[in-house]
Amino acid sequence: MSGKFLWGAQAPNYGAFWRLGLASLILAFTASPCAAQSFEELEARLADHPSVLALRHEAEAREDLSVAARALPDPAISLGVNNVPFSNPAFDRAAMTNKAIGVRQDIPNWGVRRARAEREEGEARASELSADYQLSMLRAELIGGLAEKQRIREQIGYAEDKLKLYDELEGILRGELEAGRAIYFRLSEVDVERADVERSLAELGADLARVDAALVDLVGEAPETAPPPVVLQPWDGEALALYATQIADAGIDTAKAGVGEGKAAFGPNFGVQLTYHQREASDPSLLDSFNGDDWFSAGVTFSVPLWAPKNQAPKLRAAKAREAGARASYQKTYRDGRERLATLAAAHAASRKNIEILRNKAKSLDDIIASARRNYEAGSGDYILVLDVEIGRLTLLSELASERARSTTLAAQANSQLAVQ
Repeated sequence: MSGKFLWGAQAPNYGAFWRLGLASLILAFTASPCAAQSFEELEARLADHPSVLALRHEAEAREDLSVAARALPDPAISLGVNNVPFSNPAFDRAAMTNKAIGVRQDIPNWGVRRARAEREEGEARASELSADYQLSMLRAELIGGLAEKQRIREQIGYAEDKLKLYDELEGILRGELEAGRAIYFRLSEVDVERADVERSLAELGADLARVDAALVDLVGEAPETAPPPVVLQPWDGEALALYATQIADAGIDTAKAGVGEGKAAFGPNFGVQLTYHQREASDPSLLDSFNGDDWFSAGVTFSVPLWAPKNQAPKLRAAKAREAGARASYQKTYRDGRERLATLAAAHAASRKNIEILRNKAKSLDDIIASARRNYEAGSGDYILVLDVEIGRLTLLSELASERARSTTLAAQANSQLAVQ
C-alpha cells in the first residue's frame, strides 16, 4: 500500500508535542529580549570595554610621565643658624653668629631626562596601539558572536523542521507496517535519527547560552542583530600594516630611548645653591662691638663619573642588549603575524569553497525533491523518498549555516590583525 493512500489516515503522533515544546523552551530561555539595533550601535559600545579602557588609561599615564620626566625636581629650602655659642647663646654677642636661609636646585642631566621622556612616550604609543589592536579584536569577536548566534538560530529551525518530518515519516511507516510491509528496521532508524536530532537541539541550546554570555561580556546584552557582511581585506606583506608589528616597533623606540639614557648618564648632573646670611649688630657699649651686616653664599655642584666602569657602563650594555632584543622581537612578531594571516586566509578560502560546494549540493537536492514530488503526484513514486531527501536537505542546510558562520568569523579575525582596513 502506498504512502499516498495512507497520508490522510495516519494517526496523530502526540509524542512530537513535547519535543517541539522543548525546542520552544530552549529558544525562550536562551534569548535575551532587547531592542533591535544596528551593528554600528553595538560596535560603538566596544570602545567602553574594560580591556580597552585600561590600555587607554595606561597611555594617558605614560604621556603624563613623559612630561614629568623632562621637569626639574623640586627646589630645597634650608633654614638655620650658624656659629651660635653654647655659653650665653645670642645673636648679638659674636661677630660670626648669623641666621641663614638657603635655596638649592638640583639640575639632573638633560640628556637623561630627555631619554626618559622619550621612553615614556614610546610606552604611551605602545599602549595606545595595544588599545586599538584590542578594539579591533573585540570587533572581530562581536562579528563572530553574531555570526555564531545566527548559525545556531538557523540550525535550531532546521532541527525543528527535521523533527516534524520524522514524525510525518514515522506516521507513514507505521501505516505501511500495518499494511504488511516489513519495515521494522526503517522505523528503528527513524527513532535513532530523531534522538540524534533531539540531542543536537539540546546542544544548540547550550551553544546559544554560551554565545549570549560572550556577547553580554562584549556589549552588555545578547542582541539579535545580524552580523555585517565581511570581506577579507588584502595584505601586501607590509610589516607596519599589522597592529602587532606596530606595537613591536614602538618597543624598539622605547629600547632606543633606553640606550640614549645610558649614553647620557656619563654626563654630569648639576646643582645650584644660594644662601642668604643675616647678622645682627651688637651693643655699641661693648668693647668688641660690631655692626650688623648681610651677605650671601653661592655655589655650583656637578657629578663626576668616577665609577662609570661599575655603574654607567653596565647599564649602557644592558640597554643595548634590550634594543637588540626588541629588534629580534619585532622580526618574530612579523613572522608570527604573517603566518597567522596566511593560515586565516587559507582557511577562509577553503570555507568559501565549501560554501559553494554545499550550495550546489543543496540546489541538486532541490531538483531531486521536485522530481520525487512530481513522480509521487503522478502516482508512480513513494512519498517516503520525498521525506528522506527533505531531511537530507535540512542536514545540508545546517552544514551550510555552520560554514557561513565560519567564513564570516575567519574573515573578521584576519581583518582584525590589520591596522589599515
